Amino acid sequence: MNQYSHPTRTHESRRRLSGDWQVNPTPLDSPDSPEFIPANGWTPVPESAHLQPALFPDRLYWGEHLRPLNHQAWWYRRVFAAPDALPRRARLHFEGVDYFAAVWLNGRLIGQHEGGFAPFTLDATEAIRPGDNTLLVRVTSPWDAPNPRGTYPIDHVLRGLVKGLYEHAEGVIPPDVNPIGIWRPVWLLLDDGFSLDAARIHTALDGTVSVRLTAANAGDETWEGALLLDIQADNHDGPGVQGRYALALPPGVHTLDYSLKIPEARLWWPWDHGQPNLYRLRASLNSAEGLQSERVETFGVRTVRLERSPRRFTYFINERPVFLRGTSYMPGLYLSQFDRETLARDVALARDANLNLLRVHVHVSPPELYDLCDRAGMLVWQDFELNWTHDPSPEFEARALALQRRMIEMLDSHPSVMTWACHNEPTMVFTRRKNLEQHPDPALYADALQQDPTRPVFICSGQMESDWQRAGDLHSYYGAIWSARYTDVYRHHPRLPTEFGFEAPAAPETLRQHPEAWERLRHLEGQIETLWDYQAELTRYHIEHFRRLRAETCAGYIHFSLNDLAPQVGCGVLDVARRPKGGYAALQQASQPVLPALEHDGRRPIALWVFNDTPHAYPNALLIWRVYDAAGRLLLEDERTLDVAANAALRVAEASWPIAPGDSARVELALRDADGTLLAENHYRRPFQPPPRPKGYPWKFDGYLGCKVFDHPTAPSLADHNIAPLFRLVPLAVREAIAERALRQRMPTWLLSAVSRLADRLMP
Repeated sequence: MNQYSHPTRTHESRRRLSGDWQVNPTPLDSPDSPEFIPANGWTPVPESAHLQPALFPDRLYWGEHLRPLNHQAWWYRRVFAAPDALPRRARLHFEGVDYFAAVWLNGRLIGQHEGGFAPFTLDATEAIRPGDNTLLVRVTSPWDAPNPRGTYPIDHVLRGLVKGLYEHAEGVIPPDVNPIGIWRPVWLLLDDGFSLDAARIHTALDGTVSVRLTAANAGDETWEGALLLDIQADNHDGPGVQGRYALALPPGVHTLDYSLKIPEARLWWPWDHGQPNLYRLRASLNSAEGLQSERVETFGVRTVRLERSPRRFTYFINERPVFLRGTSYMPGLYLSQFDRETLARDVALARDANLNLLRVHVHVSPPELYDLCDRAGMLVWQDFELNWTHDPSPEFEARALALQRRMIEMLDSHPSVMTWACHNEPTMVFTRRKNLEQHPDPALYADALQQDPTRPVFICSGQMESDWQRAGDLHSYYGAIWSARYTDVYRHHPRLPTEFGFEAPAAPETLRQHPEAWERLRHLEGQIETLWDYQAELTRYHIEHFRRLRAETCAGYIHFSLNDLAPQVGCGVLDVARRPKGGYAALQQASQPVLPALEHDGRRPIALWVFNDTPHAYPNALLIWRVYDAAGRLLLEDERTLDVAANAALRVAEASWPIAPGDSARVELALRDADGTLLAENHYRRPFQPPPRPKGYPWKFDGYLGCKVFDHPTAPSLADHNIAPLFRLVPLAVREAIAERALRQRMPTWLLSAVSRLADRLMP
């Protein structure tokens, strides 16, 4: 036993600054100083809440009361008590301020920060005093200036915040929503000047654990003591490992690297491949005086690798191929409204839909989500907070780089996080390529590779399918915003589709609870079920198509999206109240890890398949298929014995049925193992008569709600927004058809770049 094994006194403390804040608005352009705050006008707001739900709890989504919040600076104030005997160092730790923050303590400016998702810590040693202390925080989240060259809703502004969760329109984030406020807890940290401030953990399959710690000595002399590293099983009973290291820590901030090896390490797996085994690292600085600082991190032993080629992508977890079955996920408009319980509900809904991945879409979620995914065996594709067209300047690039590094530092140790993506759809307007080709995307991509060589990195998501080395995924909207038939996807063989889906209304019960939405969507009352059916058929058809491509090209699929963020028309298969639309059951059915399926092109049957995304083989399985006519009469019954290999998509038989496709009103499939136990079922209703794309979609648009409205008789077309008078001479239907083809961006990259450069010269 060493002299530091059992410290008798802890030299650090954390105190949460609980209770309401007081807030007071000032003009956005007013001086950045507390002396200009009005003496009166202070209003209480709850701790850890965005201002919108705090001030307008029943009017969160739309309205003229929302946008002015972001035309102001909001001063937050609270008084807290500090102990009479203060230790050597005091710090204030903010878990989340959305978006810009400047912090004063007792009239002294102690620091500033940018970034809604990123925690930050400020030294308050010189400003704090015994007894009562006054903390002031100036918070802003300003709107972007209009872009006179842009088109609503994609690039009508050049987004100047490194923030995905604001004014996204198109059925995602309503036009007047830009969350603002101190939305996570604030802590007072007191210590003797020695601390472990960060830990990053990488692992190897032999149980090697590489630990990188950030340690600080705020004193004037070298600290001498010991660093203790203790790794123990967290959710299983496997053995752990410990290490003790003598340490001399000079003044300053230091990076410490250590390596330990867990005996008989148990690997972390996604739920459909094994157990999500976790370990807990406890790192502590100890001296003869006791415990100086301690940090606890949970991690898993796992590796991830993406095998890329011009033909196909394959993801490997722990060197085993894993087929991705995922959906995009944003919890809601205001992340402050989501605690561990509500996030756990959403992870369970994704798991119940047979998915093994969440794409955390254009934002960093609350930290509780990543721990939940670690424990549920749910993979995470992590987007950075850039969406569509951003400021292309080097100055913005520097700000974005700093925040992307912070994201990677925060999430690096989570085994669930398996991919970084730097920017979502930067060329959504195909003539705007400065983000992708100049600033900030090349720098973000290079820096992510350097910061974390253990995970695949995508320079962007969507619209760069030809650049398979740096990107190569596809956003596939056949049957939605790209074309009139969802079966058009049959001709396309993507390596990794990371978006597909269809917008459908919320449940009537949800819409009626929000009169503003119901007034504008009442015309859909009699057709919501039909729209849900279309969403379901499109979702199922795309998923089964992508699963058939596993052996040929495809690494998996990521659907868009799990839930809506507002009570309107959106791509979620759950509405904002988590009521399921038709697409949820289709997502659940088509994503079963083991599934029999019918291949068809919308006109005729082609083949029968069995998908098996698990590591378990099923020898001597039995596939049974039956075909019925519209009256329910059995037209055909057959079966085939087969060996279902693990991790495979198997083409079982041709569907050369002696039946006219129009007579096949229902097809039923069943797969049983060698003992006769049912493994999975599937069924199709009128598969060779796919429904047409609904009328008015995707162009009829309500600018107030910020979403599609289908056949609303007076709603304008998006193709009429912000266009030059000359283009109005082209018939609207032609303009809409041209725009749909342009959205696919099927032209060669060199041609897109040339057109972009020409557009920049013609319209500086």
